[in-house]
Amino acid sequence: MMAEKKRNIENVSLIELRKYSLQLANKIKDKGYEVEHILYVERAGLFIAYEVAQYFGCSISGIHAKRGGNSLKSRVRIILRWLPKRVTDLMRRIEEKSNMHAVKSDRNVYFEEYPPPKGKKLLIIDDAVDTGNSLMAVINSLVSKGYRKENLYTCVLTTTKKHPKFEADISLFNGISFAFPWSYDSNEYDEAWKLYERIKSSISS
Repeated sequence: MMAEKKRNIENVSLIELRKYSLQLANKIKDKGYEVEHILYVERAGLFIAYEVAQYFGCSISGIHAKRGGNSLKSRVRIILRWLPKRVTDLMRRIEEKSNMHAVKSDRNVYFEEYPPPKGKKLLIIDDAVDTGNSLMAVINSLVSKGYRKENLYTCVLTTTKKHPKFEADISLFNGISFAFPWSYDSNEYDEAWKLYERIKSSISS
């Protein structure tokens, strides 16, 4: 029996994140998508969506798709900052194999501040697709609120697994799990969340 191939986990710096975000914007343009408003999935989607919105010169707003029961996980994650990288990467692989995200498929979806404009082409951006539950919940929620499905496009930096429940229209990478700068075990964690606050302040003013 062949051993299962380890999933690639790549560290992404803030500089690389901006580069990938602009590559994603170029891919969106090459696909011929008309972008009139960007709806980012809070919170990680903002980092990518901001660069893409700057590229297209369009408006931007946020939406939440929260999974229930994360309080224990959030407390445990603080410990990750002090563990060796090989240990946290192993924990990521264990989490992926545990099917945890597939089991907890329900999402609490709500707008960050205000609903995006109806009748416009909406580009929905998240950092990654694992199971696809979050993006699927966002699309279903928007359609239930009267947004036309043909005006909704989705894109992510990476799709980590084969055959998720929902596949983004555009994914810059496939089969790669990223350790993003906002992760607890990143050495850019503090800098990333300071950047997040600056971006939030700039788009809210």
